[in-house]
Amino acid sequence: MTGFMPKVTLDEIREEVADLETPEERIGYLIELGQTLPDLPKEYQTETYRVLGCQSMVWVVPELAAEGIYFQGGSDAPMVRGLVSILLSVYSGKSATQIIDFPIDDVFDEIHLRSFLTPMRSNGLHSMVQRIQGIARAALTALDSSNTEGGKAGENLGTLARNTQLPNHLATTDFIEGVNAQTRLDPISIDDCRSDFPVLHQTTSSGLPIIYLDNAASSQRPSSVIDCMGHVYETHYANVHRSGHDFASQTTWAMESARESLQKFLGASAVEEIIFTSGTTASVNLVARSWGDSNLKPGDEILLTEMEHHSNIVPWQQLAERTGAIIRWLGVRDDYLLDMESLGTLLSPRTRLVSITAVSNVLGTINPVQDVISAAHHVGAKVFVDAAQSAPHGHVDARGWDADWIAFSGHKVLGPTGIGVLYGKGELLESMPPFLGGGNMIQSVSRHGFVPASIPHRFEAGTAPIVEAIAMQPAIEYLQRVGGETILAHERKLTRKAIEGLSQIEGLRVLGPAIEHKTGIVSFVISGVHSDQIGQYLNAKAIAIRVGHHCAMPLHERLGIGVSARASFYFYNTESEVDALVQGVERAASLGRKA
Repeated sequence: MTGFMPKVTLDEIREEVADLETPEERIGYLIELGQTLPDLPKEYQTETYRVLGCQSMVWVVPELAAEGIYFQGGSDAPMVRGLVSILLSVYSGKSATQIIDFPIDDVFDEIHLRSFLTPMRSNGLHSMVQRIQGIARAALTALDSSNTEGGKAGENLGTLARNTQLPNHLATTDFIEGVNAQTRLDPISIDDCRSDFPVLHQTTSSGLPIIYLDNAASSQRPSSVIDCMGHVYETHYANVHRSGHDFASQTTWAMESARESLQKFLGASAVEEIIFTSGTTASVNLVARSWGDSNLKPGDEILLTEMEHHSNIVPWQQLAERTGAIIRWLGVRDDYLLDMESLGTLLSPRTRLVSITAVSNVLGTINPVQDVISAAHHVGAKVFVDAAQSAPHGHVDARGWDADWIAFSGHKVLGPTGIGVLYGKGELLESMPPFLGGGNMIQSVSRHGFVPASIPHRFEAGTAPIVEAIAMQPAIEYLQRVGGETILAHERKLTRKAIEGLSQIEGLRVLGPAIEHKTGIVSFVISGVHSDQIGQYLNAKAIAIRVGHHCAMPLHERLGIGVSARASFYFYNTESEVDALVQGVERAASLGRKA
């Protein structure tokens, strides 16, 4: 096969397409072009060389030569054979570097076939480009290894062809007009942001302004997120990774662009490490069912902390029941910080998993996640980080933390409900079996079984929360434009003011560490006054807080209380709202003592 080149050159294709005016004419030309493609020998029409993510059968066969990489290709679909011909005209005979750097998007723009490049799992052209570029990257790695170790580069290039799905630059937001007009992340001032949140400008029927202080439960949404969802529904909504029409193309571009934004936000190594789920709870359960059921056995240990949310407790308890594993607990000190001195005695070679919240949803405590991960990895344990309360402050760092998994929910980071994000290290995710079975998560299905898709799709069975996923991009971009350090500094200013005011109230106990160790969460109890009464009074004054155990019953038990009241601030809250809170709590406490 060495030296194979297509019969039609790229310049000839350009000349032919220049005279074509309609989509029908271009499709007809693709079919004619496909007829010029030599038949691929039967010995290459195998799973080894098949390109995954194509509705038709498509094969790409590489061979490495001194002067470059040569390709043969084929398909059982006439029009797809034409697309294969174009790619062979573009890539065959070029060096690995030339293949990687070649502006393939520009070529398909020029010949008016850009829509074929949509990053759908069922889109053959996009998958073929990924395969060819992935082979080129792998060839460069092989050449580097050969130069370093004196090996023979390209000795078995067939290995490079097997399901090569290396990261490729996906959609640019410019492609979807209106979905993400804010391509430059200009900073947003704390003083200006409230105007972007319509819900914050409401008043009650009696004219009281709404004061929303329940942000730890769920944040509000800026207009850019609300408008994004409406734009998708009004202009191009369709299912993703399936159909080849324009609506499906635009929607898939938008969803995969959002995935890229989340990759950058988390600091993940590859976009494939970002999985869309329905929320943090679903993410925890996915890991517990997939990795946990496959890896834990009787006597293995799971380490949790006393300040975990129920979503980061119950799935592990269920896993322990299924496998015979044992759960151990890292305690909370009287200063509301984790008892890190006892961590070393709790960790052992029996510890297989540590699951920890980055920020307590009750105390606001910012935990030393990186220290815990380092200690856990020292004994060979994996670490799951619940970042539901830290992501809203822009504080997540996949590579810096070296976490094995990280999860958070969209509705706490200015995004929609019903969407969550699970990050996992690529090699670890690839080793995990699918949790849910169905459409989208498969490579192939027969009467005898199935082969799962590559990550992330193997964990995204069925129709995804498409519009919600797309709207995560403007949500994350808004968060980044305000800035994590700015958010935390503003929250702490409000928190300090709230604690100073609340501490003047007789019998009130603030739950949480010193200000330098916490976010904008202020939980408290008042001796002799039930927290529910405080919440009801504040609600009558249009002040929204949370009352209860906050899905953290073990922590409340550790603190010796049943329930607490919680005010949680965000960057759009103001000092005047803090004043209203303190006055309201003081009045509620006074009325409660008289009752």
